[in-house]
Amino acid sequence: MAEQSLTLAPQKAEADEKVIRPVQSYWGVVWQRLRSDWITMAALALLLFMVTISLGAPWIGEHVLGFSPTATNLRQRNDPPTWAAAAWPQFQAFTLSCQTSAHCDWSQWGSITSAAVEGLGTCLTAELGGCHWMGTDDAGRDVLTRGVYGGRISLRIGLWVAGVSMTLGVLMGLISGYYATTFIDDIVNAIIMTLGSIPLLFLLIILSRIFQPGPEGLAILIGLFGWMGLSRLIRGQIFSVRERDYVIASRAIGTPAWGIMFKHILPNVSSIIIVSAVFNIAGAIIAEAGLSYLGVGIGPPLPSWGNMMQGSLGNFTDAPWLVITPGIFIFLTTLSIYLLGDGLRDALDPTLQRTS
Repeated sequence: MAEQSLTLAPQKAEADEKVIRPVQSYWGVVWQRLRSDWITMAALALLLFMVTISLGAPWIGEHVLGFSPTATNLRQRNDPPTWAAAAWPQFQAFTLSCQTSAHCDWSQWGSITSAAVEGLGTCLTAELGGCHWMGTDDAGRDVLTRGVYGGRISLRIGLWVAGVSMTLGVLMGLISGYYATTFIDDIVNAIIMTLGSIPLLFLLIILSRIFQPGPEGLAILIGLFGWMGLSRLIRGQIFSVRERDYVIASRAIGTPAWGIMFKHILPNVSSIIIVSAVFNIAGAIIAEAGLSYLGVGIGPPLPSWGNMMQGSLGNFTDAPWLVITPGIFIFLTTLSIYLLGDGLRDALDPTLQRTS
């Protein structure tokens, strides 16, 4: 009897342990997967940093950099970064030696480096507004200050485009998928095919020239013609969801079609919508940069990363900081968004099995 009690005790303990073990929700599993992915968490931290400096651009411009994004000084047109004022002419001489002779004069790099280090020390000890960290543009405005301010417009356009395109794409995708192979589905597909056959870049250039929209107007234009891909994706996913038992049961008890679509079908495709929204923000930032670079997007004096690059057209050799600064901002922001979207796509996949 004693032996029997000894053998039953561990079984009872294991049963108790199974009972008290907490059940983790779907979103809890998603968050655990995100936390275990250091690349996604690093991308999230980088994106939060870019958003923070963009939101705090007025404070940074006034109390950290000491410049206004619209203040001009024609005496300082296209000046190199203050810390590279002495090193920049030496670097230009080095590049000239590479172009005019068979071998580059690498011996100049010692003096270039020492001049740059000395300039950095001067900038670090300079008073407020005494150092242009990334140089000035053709109007004498501080490039770094304009880059920080540019994020306020570029990120705002990205959010607006994501909101507009997600709203239209989700709505059209739900309707088309739920009423598949019907007259309603044919109408939605005809709209998608028509809009998809129009060259988007040329259409946006024409509409931007006609209406000359501000940031929100440009975002609405991009969003109105950027929802078709998401709509097709959601339509394809709904084909399998709408035939499941709980949807058929809801339809049998008389639940309205809108109630079935938004209460039962939409939550099952929410992971696709979240990931697509993240990617759409990055795509909108790049689209705004391209349109502004072509001169039909956001115009001066409002700074955006796109029109900063448009203003640098033809100056890359003489003033490369005009291209490098907005390029770095665009690269870091879109990289963080794409990495975050990729991590969300993996974390939201319920069939993905992570190995510990």
